[in-house]
Amino acid sequence: MRKSANREVVGLFVAPSLLKLASLVDECCDPAHCEYAFAGTGGLMVPEASAATWPRAAGESATGLEDAVYSQQWEPDLGPDSTLRWKSLAPATHGLLKALARTPSQAASTDSPVDDPAFSPAGD
Repeated sequence: MRKSANREVVGLFVAPSLLKLASLVDECCDPAHCEYAFAGTGGLMVPEASAATWPRAAGESATGLEDAVYSQQWEPDLGPDSTLRWKSLAPATHGLLKALARTPSQAASTDSPVDDPAFSPAGD
Protein backbone atom coordinates (compact mmCIF):
# COMPACT_ATOMS: atom_id res chain seq x y z
CA MET A 1 0.00 0.00 0.00
CA ARG A 2 1.29 3.45 -0.85
CA LYS A 3 0.01 7.02 -0.92
CA SER A 4 -1.02 8.08 -4.41
CA ALA A 5 0.49 11.57 -4.36
CA ASN A 6 4.08 10.75 -3.41
CA ARG A 7 4.32 6.91 -3.41
CA GLU A 8 5.09 6.94 0.34
CA VAL A 9 4.88 3.43 1.80
CA VAL A 10 1.83 2.96 4.02
CA GLY A 11 2.20 -0.73 4.83
CA LEU A 12 1.73 -4.32 3.82
CA PHE A 13 -1.82 -5.59 4.27
CA VAL A 14 -3.64 -8.89 3.87
CA ALA A 15 -7.41 -8.69 3.32
CA PRO A 16 -10.03 -10.87 1.61
CA SER A 17 -11.74 -7.93 -0.15
CA LEU A 18 -11.20 -4.34 -1.20
CA LEU A 19 -13.77 -3.15 1.34
CA LYS A 20 -11.88 -4.85 4.18
CA LEU A 21 -8.59 -3.55 2.78
CA ALA A 22 -9.91 0.03 2.85
CA SER A 23 -11.06 -0.52 6.43
CA LEU A 24 -7.59 -1.73 7.47
CA VAL A 25 -5.80 1.15 5.79
CA ASP A 26 -8.21 3.57 7.48
CA GLU A 27 -6.48 2.69 10.78
CA CYS A 28 -3.41 4.69 9.70
CA CYS A 29 -4.41 7.10 6.90
CA ASP A 30 -7.17 8.05 4.46
CA PRO A 31 -7.55 5.06 2.12
CA ALA A 32 -9.09 7.29 -0.57
CA HIS A 33 -5.59 8.71 -1.10
CA CYS A 34 -3.89 5.33 -1.43
CA GLU A 35 -3.05 2.80 -4.10
CA TYR A 36 -2.66 -0.94 -3.80
CA ALA A 37 -0.95 -3.62 -5.86
CA PHE A 38 -0.74 -7.38 -5.61
CA ALA A 39 2.77 -8.57 -4.84
CA GLY A 40 3.97 -11.98 -5.91
CA THR A 41 5.51 -14.64 -3.71
CA GLY A 42 7.71 -13.15 -1.02
CA GLY A 43 7.70 -12.04 2.55
CA LEU A 44 9.11 -9.95 5.36
CA MET A 45 12.06 -11.34 7.27
CA VAL A 46 13.71 -10.43 10.54
CA PRO A 47 17.44 -10.29 9.69
CA GLU A 48 18.72 -10.77 13.23
CA ALA A 49 17.54 -12.56 16.35
CA SER A 50 14.61 -10.84 18.06
CA ALA A 51 13.51 -11.01 21.68
CA ALA A 52 9.90 -10.59 20.53
CA THR A 53 7.62 -13.64 20.50
CA TRP A 54 4.24 -14.39 18.93
CA PRO A 55 1.76 -14.27 20.48
CA ARG A 56 3.15 -11.26 22.29
CA ALA A 57 3.35 -11.37 26.07
CA ALA A 58 1.08 -9.03 28.03
CA GLY A 59 2.61 -5.56 28.05
CA GLU A 60 5.08 -6.43 25.27
CA SER A 61 5.37 -3.60 22.75
CA ALA A 62 7.92 -5.08 20.33
CA THR A 63 6.34 -6.83 17.35
CA GLY A 64 9.50 -8.52 16.12
CA LEU A 65 9.16 -6.73 12.78
CA GLU A 66 10.88 -3.47 13.74
CA ASP A 67 13.91 -4.19 11.53
CA ALA A 68 12.19 -6.39 8.95
CA VAL A 69 13.35 -6.47 5.34
CA TYR A 70 11.56 -7.85 2.31
CA SER A 71 12.72 -11.06 0.66
CA GLN A 72 14.75 -11.20 -2.56
CA GLN A 73 11.67 -12.54 -4.34
CA TRP A 74 10.00 -9.14 -3.85
CA GLU A 75 12.84 -7.15 -5.41
CA PRO A 76 11.23 -7.27 -8.89
CA ASP A 77 7.93 -6.07 -7.40
CA LEU A 78 9.22 -3.44 -4.97
CA GLY A 79 12.60 -2.46 -6.42
CA PRO A 80 13.37 0.45 -8.78
CA ASP A 81 12.34 -1.48 -11.92
CA SER A 82 8.96 -2.57 -10.54
CA THR A 83 6.26 -3.49 -13.02
CA LEU A 84 3.46 -3.72 -10.44
CA ARG A 85 0.10 -2.31 -11.53
CA TRP A 86 -1.03 0.13 -8.84
CA LYS A 87 -4.77 0.78 -8.47
CA SER A 88 -6.63 3.44 -6.54
CA LEU A 89 -8.32 2.38 -3.31
CA ALA A 90 -10.74 5.33 -3.58
CA PRO A 91 -13.67 3.30 -5.05
CA ALA A 92 -13.45 0.83 -2.15
CA THR A 93 -13.28 3.74 0.30
CA HIS A 94 -16.55 5.11 -1.10
CA GLY A 95 -18.06 1.61 -0.76
CA LEU A 96 -16.86 1.47 2.85
CA LEU A 97 -18.50 4.81 3.63
CA LYS A 98 -21.77 3.64 2.06
CA ALA A 99 -21.64 0.39 4.04
CA LEU A 100 -21.09 2.29 7.28
CA ALA A 101 -24.08 4.51 6.53
CA ARG A 102 -26.44 1.51 6.31
CA THR A 103 -28.04 -0.10 9.32
CA PRO A 104 -26.56 -3.49 10.35
CA SER A 105 -29.56 -5.38 8.91
CA GLN A 106 -29.29 -3.50 5.60
CA ALA A 107 -25.55 -4.15 5.43
CA ALA A 108 -26.06 -7.88 6.02
CA SER A 109 -28.64 -8.17 3.26
CA THR A 110 -26.89 -6.06 0.61
CA ASP A 111 -23.74 -7.10 -1.21
CA SER A 112 -21.24 -4.34 -1.83
CA PRO A 113 -19.59 -4.36 -5.27
CA VAL A 114 -16.22 -3.70 -3.63
CA ASP A 115 -16.65 -6.57 -1.14
CA ASP A 116 -16.73 -9.09 -3.95
CA PRO A 117 -15.50 -12.62 -3.16
CA ALA A 118 -13.94 -12.60 -6.65
CA PHE A 119 -11.39 -10.04 -5.35
CA SER A 120 -8.09 -11.60 -6.34
CA PRO A 121 -4.72 -10.66 -7.80
CA ALA A 122 -5.97 -11.61 -11.26
CA GLY A 123 -9.15 -9.52 -10.96
CA ASP A 124 -9.40 -5.98 -12.30
